[in-house]
This record gives sequence, structure tokens and C-alpha cells, in this order.
Amino acid sequence: MPILQERDRQVVRQRLDADVKRDVTVTLFTKPESPLFIPGRECAGCGPTQELLEEISALCPRIHLDVVDFFTDRERVSDQGIGRIPATVVAGDRGTGVTFYGTPAGLEFAVLIESIIAASSRATPLQLETRRQLKHLKEDVRIQVFVTPSCQFCPVVASLAIAMAMESPRVTTDVVEIQDFPSLAQLYSVMGVPKTVINDSVQFTGAVTESAFLQRVLEAVGAAEPESGSRSRVSQQTTPIA
Repeated sequence: MPILQERDRQVVRQRLDADVKRDVTVTLFTKPESPLFIPGRECAGCGPTQELLEEISALCPRIHLDVVDFFTDRERVSDQGIGRIPATVVAGDRGTGVTFYGTPAGLEFAVLIESIIAASSRATPLQLETRRQLKHLKEDVRIQVFVTPSCQFCPVVASLAIAMAMESPRVTTDVVEIQDFPSLAQLYSVMGVPKTVINDSVQFTGAVTESAFLQRVLEAVGAAEPESGSRSRVSQQTTPIA
């Protein structure tokens, strides 16, 4: 049974036909279906994620889906720095550092579609000053944005982080569906979403403006002085984790 309803499929097809101008590769790191149960290799979200990506790629000939076995193709897993599955990497012809962990469902589905379009267009909506600052980064930046499918504030933050990764080869962005990875929720003390962690040193919860996000990125690489309370600031635009 298809995941996308026919009405949604038509809307997505029209959007992709209009806006995906160049080839985009979507790589799924997953666990292939097997009649054998192997302890430690469970992945409840792998099947639904692959079905969803297959449906999306079937809607546009410029989207190419590559499925990689997480447990056997260790070289590619290592090269991409994939630590858990399902993991979906979106890359245009210039490459991008964008990975979705978990099934991109609910409101995050639109973020996935937008990231595919952005990878194809080679353009981001970031302001000129943001692009200038990212161009001059001298250290690598890893952004993790923890989200849930029903969080109305998560797409804004995830989209900003993705745009930064597409703008700078020094930035990588992981969008993590935190309900799929409860151990990460505990590790990073995720009590509400969106929660953003940059280089494991700067973190904040809730939606922020583009300029405030850039400030946190610069803090993480020592290019800006930390604002008072910036490491633990919580925005009112936050969805609590039940």
C-alpha cells in the first residue's frame, strides 16, 4: 500500500517537475529486508523510509535513489560518517552535507522535499551576510537538529541548518527524528524540540532567527563571543517531548 495518498503524490510531482532542475542523489543507508532475525540489527523505520523514498524518486526522473546496506557496505558507511539507520543523505552535483536520521514523516516530509529542491538548484534563501560568514569559516561545523514529525517549529530550524550545510562545504547538518533514537534524547537531554546542538559545545532549544542561528555557529568555532545564557537558552517556540 502506497505511503503517499494520490492527491499528495500529484502535488509533490508537480513541485518536483517544476523545481528540480538538476540531478539529485538520495542515498538511503538501511537494513535490507530479511526473513532472518538478527539481534542488534533491528530497524523499525527502515522499511517505511525506503518505501517513501522509492515513491518520491518515482515521481521525478532527476531524483536518483541509491540504497546502501548499513551492515555490509562499511566503506561507504564510514566515508559518509553514518552512525545509525535509517539515514537519508541528500546530495546535488556539488555535494551537500545533509542527512536525515529516522523516517522524514509529518511536517519533516516537506523539509525533505525542500532539501532535494535546494540541492538541485544550488541556491539557498540565506541572507548575504550569512553566506559571507559561512564562506569564511576556518573550522568544520556539525549541526544536529532534533525534531519530531508533529512539531510546528521544527521545520524552520531544520531548514536553516540544511541551508547552511548547502552553502558551505565546512558545514554538515543532521536532522534527527528524536523519537526514533531515544538514546540520543537521553544523551543530549532533549526535553523539547527543535533542539539544536552545534559541535557538541553550543546548544539551544526552540526556533530562532537566521542571525541568531549564525551567531551560535560562530560561537561554536570561536569566531564570536558567546551571548549571555546562549548555551542553554530556550525559546517559547518549542514543542515539549512527552
